[in-house]
Amino acid sequence: MEQLRPRPLRRIPILIGGSGERKTLPLVGKHAHIWHSFLDIETFRRKNDLVREHAAAAGRDEAEIERAIDWPGIAAADDYAAEGVTLYTAEIHPADDGYDLAPLKELLAWRDDRR
Repeated sequence: MEQLRPRPLRRIPILIGGSGERKTLPLVGKHAHIWHSFLDIETFRRKNDLVREHAAAAGRDEAEIERAIDWPGIAAADDYAAEGVTLYTAEIHPADDGYDLAPLKELLAWRDDRR
């Protein structure tokens, strides 16, 4: 970061997205500050265990890696949160009359209900 001009005001996090077991997850365990995926809950649990193993093998505390997932909907959000997901992303798609903000509204309502 010393070579960057202007110098960053904060640490720039490394986000790695994907779930490949041979290449991606070892990189997540070794380097990522955030791991993002689009996995169903059972697959997420299994791959999350692999991320923990790879982090330990790299001498890292797996808790340093934030877990992120595409918004799964209210029915599944608590299950992901229980597995350590703290960051949700939402896709906003254009509609004939503007943008469909329903996924974002649902995500915000879920978040507000948890407070």
